[in-house]
Amino acid sequence: MKKENMDINLLDNNQKVNYVKNVLFNSDINDALDTLLKNEKKDLGVIKIIIDVLNEDLIINRIKEQCNLSDKESSKSFVYSRIIATLAFYNKTVILNSFFKFLSEEERKKISFYEYQNKTDVSINNKTFNKYCSKYKEDALKILKLDDTEVLLLDEEKERYNALSSKKIKKQRTFIPALIVLVVVMILGTLGYKLYDYNKMISKYNGLFYPGIYLNDIDLTGRKVSDLKNIIDEEKTRIQNGTMTVNNANGDYKFTYEEIGILVEDNNIEDDLTNYNNNLSFFKKVSMIKSNKKNKTFYMKATYDEKTVDSLVKTLEEKLNTDARNDGIVVDDNHNVYYDKGANGFTLDVSKTKVKIEKALANLTEETKVEASGHVVKNEVKYESLESINKKVSTYTTYFANAGNRGHNINLASSRLNNTILMPGETFSYLKVIGPYGSSNGYLPAPIYLNGDTATANGGGVCQLASTLYMAQLKAGLQTVSRRGHTFAPTYVPKGLDATVYSTTTDFKFKNNYEYPVYIVSYVKGNYLTVDIWTNENALGGKTYEPYSVASNGGWLAYLKTIEDGKVIEIKYLDRSVYKTH
Repeated sequence: MKKENMDINLLDNNQKVNYVKNVLFNSDINDALDTLLKNEKKDLGVIKIIIDVLNEDLIINRIKEQCNLSDKESSKSFVYSRIIATLAFYNKTVILNSFFKFLSEEERKKISFYEYQNKTDVSINNKTFNKYCSKYKEDALKILKLDDTEVLLLDEEKERYNALSSKKIKKQRTFIPALIVLVVVMILGTLGYKLYDYNKMISKYNGLFYPGIYLNDIDLTGRKVSDLKNIIDEEKTRIQNGTMTVNNANGDYKFTYEEIGILVEDNNIEDDLTNYNNNLSFFKKVSMIKSNKKNKTFYMKATYDEKTVDSLVKTLEEKLNTDARNDGIVVDDNHNVYYDKGANGFTLDVSKTKVKIEKALANLTEETKVEASGHVVKNEVKYESLESINKKVSTYTTYFANAGNRGHNINLASSRLNNTILMPGETFSYLKVIGPYGSSNGYLPAPIYLNGDTATANGGGVCQLASTLYMAQLKAGLQTVSRRGHTFAPTYVPKGLDATVYSTTTDFKFKNNYEYPVYIVSYVKGNYLTVDIWTNENALGGKTYEPYSVASNGGWLAYLKTIEDGKVIEIKYLDRSVYKTH
């Protein structure tokens, strides 16, 4: 049995699939569809097989190459269009109706765009096609394009009808020639209409730049060619006032072109732009007008010599080459505390960075960016737990005569207390941090109170720091573990709110009862001793604390107020102190 006379409906399913593949692969697509669809039924059995086998690369690539199509998707749309044309030619209206119902909305839209844009006989005359696709007609004509591929498809439409006519020549000798003439006339009419329309579009750009032509970042679309010199002069001035930013692992460095010693060159750019715009082909002009996308960019050139770049690279070496800086707490000159995450170290790769700079200067814009090449040394991160420290929650200052051995001892003790970290749940011991108070630890003899009398001992004066710290601790709401008052009342803090320390027998301790780390800053400025306590802003939960004392029966009672939203919500008893008189 000859292939063209075979009734595919007599084959089983596997035979049908193999037959369809054979016909599609070995025949012209128009002849293949003519052969396969002669006896198609309403259930679209053969059409569904055709669509399935189009997913096989061998079949679709064969059709793509045969019809000179750009990609697989356009090839599938082309085959769908040919199926519709074949069914329409054989007046298979019922099957054509079923085919449109079978297609997805997106597939119908793609086919509609192709048919309307090419003004095929189907789009003009077929009622079933227009029943399903007329809603896409306006959008299809809005983005109408004409290129070599489209002309080829129009030619294939003509060949399609020529091929069908030759098969029907014996039965339709008078009808088919007339149809061919009609198709050819329609094609020529379509081309003529498009050429007239495109000429009108192009004429609007006489003396103007076509869409998609740029000078650096300036869109020249629709601007007068005669104004180009002024545009170039303005851009040249703008760029010469521009900057180069060099990015690296530890930050950005910005230089003006004037600082670098760079000039902007505009040699021949006016001629290059004008010649490009004026020598565009007809279809290139049409394509640029319809797409309105960036098509061609012309750049100003930078002029510089070897010394200019070498000097810039040397400056970068001095600025960018750094050692890694580990993380930790930083206290600035104003005694403010913050967590510094540190920074990576960096060593500039001179040769690679120089190449990048030269490349950037070749396409100069108002702001040029260069990523410096080099070796990054990762910094060590150890103290992320301190990152939450962001607020000074209490401070207290006392006055002292900053002179002599006592002044020396207070300064020494303050420096040792400074930068103390107390983690959540940890207890602070004054003796461990500040002591021992002997000469071996740098302390000098100074007056102290001992066993109810005045005396001289190494470390005299450290009690003032202990009392100053005690006041700051109370104001921070931290929990007292161990505190003892002086024998004789000191003058630098309110009575009942002092703390004494001595040798290894009397220690001052308190606990960090917060969920956040605590950081203590201690410093002397002139005759003033200050202790600041820092932690997280949420540690106190919006509360503030005020220590105070009152005289009672020859002694002093100490209390701590807790204040929230401006109201006292708690008064806590701390301790009773009794002092001797001189």
